[in-house]
Amino acid sequence: MNIEEYKEQYKKDQAVGALSIEKRLKQVYGNLEPRFYSPQVMSFQGGEEPIDGVAVFDVNGYHHLVSYGMSHLYYSEESAGAEFSKWGFEFSFRVKPVKEDEGEDPFWVIQLMNNLGRFVNETKVWFEEYQFLPLGGPIRADSDTDIVGIAFVKDDDLDEIDTPHGKVIFLQMVGLNSEQLKRLENNSTKEEIMTVLNEIKSVNPKFVTEL
Repeated sequence: MNIEEYKEQYKKDQAVGALSIEKRLKQVYGNLEPRFYSPQVMSFQGGEEPIDGVAVFDVNGYHHLVSYGMSHLYYSEESAGAEFSKWGFEFSFRVKPVKEDEGEDPFWVIQLMNNLGRFVNETKVWFEEYQFLPLGGPIRADSDTDIVGIAFVKDDDLDEIDTPHGKVIFLQMVGLNSEQLKRLENNSTKEEIMTVLNEIKSVNPKFVTEL
């Protein structure tokens, strides 16, 4: 898509990229309505949070959270027809509810997405499939969980989309326990990361993180 086609098809007040994400979510979840959380001040308004929104779906006993903000969400002539939309991905995370939260959504996951988003924006180092990251402690600060790292894998359901601003891959964060993280720190090859992820998938096909 060239700039002229882009200008002809879209209006300046349209959230072009966000609509592409929303379309993909509807393809996967149909009429299932997510809860949607946004910061008080959006990034384009000068807000400090890199993630402008997170959709939370309730599916088969777990929450599925999907970010809006690591790709270009809004009308952008400069981004029309690019290979990748901004950083080229959005975060995805599946997590089982914690009884102690008494039905409250996992806002700590939204904070984690924002922390990782800030890291990418500041360092210009983006995440890709088959990478892993030690978190320096429990994935949830107020928990004694043994999930202390994450690996990235393409979300099987959301996969990737082509948007007017370029490709967007939905990268699912997969929780790693201390033993799995140590294995990857001792052998950080792509092959070992894939091995660990395949082991997790064999017993947990959707990569649902449980604290």
